[in-house]
Amino acid sequence: MKTLSFLMAMLCVSVLCVSQVYGEDKPQVGPTLATAPTPAFKTGQQSMFQPVSMDPTLVRQSMQARSEYDDLNRRIIARQSKLYEENTRIKELQTQLRDLQKKIDKLMAEDDELSTLKKKYAAITPEIPLGSRKGFSTNAMPFSTGR
Repeated sequence: MKTLSFLMAMLCVSVLCVSQVYGEDKPQVGPTLATAPTPAFKTGQQSMFQPVSMDPTLVRQSMQARSEYDDLNRRIIARQSKLYEENTRIKELQTQLRDLQKKIDKLMAEDDELSTLKKKYAAITPEIPLGSRKGFSTNAMPFSTGR
């Protein structure tokens, strides 16, 4: 209930921040929104957001790049899933990883301070369902990020 109240308060504050009339001495008289677009937020006489040029060439390039990005991402995920399913060495390492993770979890569960902190965290955290990533049976990253 506290979270809902907080979110509602934040929504009200954000609406006031982007309101065209908020912070001005009097409402504007002149062209309406239908005839002339006005900036979303003003500080004094200078607008915070500048108009964005919708150049069709840039839009097309952006859409093409996003499409290539999405296609590569799908292909990477498919290849990783296939390797996890077919590669025997990866399957062996996954089994070892699960066994080691169980040992780590057991050691972590024995720590009283960590248990207390987790209980406090659970008491103030809303319940959000966390699903496992499709195709990956462990919590370990499926590949190195190279960083």
